[in-house]
Amino acid sequence: MINNTHHHPDENMLIEFSAGTLETAASICVSAHLHFCSRCREKLLRLDQVGSQIMSQANPIEVADNAFDQVMEKIDSTDLSSTVEKSTAAATTAKNTIDEGFPFSVNKLINTSLISKNWKRLSSSVDVARFKTGQDNYEVALHKICAGGKTPKHDHRGTEYTVVLKGSFSDENAVYREGDFLIREPGDVHQPMGSQNGECICLSALSAPIVPTSPLGFLMKPWLRINPM
Repeated sequence: MINNTHHHPDENMLIEFSAGTLETAASICVSAHLHFCSRCREKLLRLDQVGSQIMSQANPIEVADNAFDQVMEKIDSTDLSSTVEKSTAAATTAKNTIDEGFPFSVNKLINTSLISKNWKRLSSSVDVARFKTGQDNYEVALHKICAGGKTPKHDHRGTEYTVVLKGSFSDENAVYREGDFLIREPGDVHQPMGSQNGECICLSALSAPIVPTSPLGFLMKPWLRINPM
């Protein structure tokens, strides 16, 4: 895959991702970005290698002789049939409503944790499909901007992670294409607009509602609430 991404998570985020300490919502977005970005995959590989060397030098701790057997017994005693059935049903439903061809991490969310089988209209230009990710700090969702669609100009009350999955959009600062990773913080005022040649779909994680700054801000009333889950 040719690397055409121009916006990336910073080094600290990749270090936390490699160590397994990055928060859930951010990890989902970084994982989606890695699908598109060979540059960040190479960085992550080097970080993983450093981590492996550090682990190899750590002092081992003793565990009970039967610890492995106990873990396997718990796995064998767990009834996974209902979980598999639910996941299969969710995958069938999602396949009929949400585009395919997304990164593995996003497809996994679609197949197992999509809240509604249909896009929900937020405004005349923007639709949303929310996920249940088991955490209470961020709302994680797909946002779809129609071709040429605009959102009212807005600020942010908290951190927002965005990864472009399909198409492109622009704001006052740049054009963002498939794979680009963006972080918005309070004070980052912008007005996203979908490209004219096709819809744009983004994976987003919001820690707080956005704040409209334009007279048309009332059109974004549904966005003034988030529901982490």
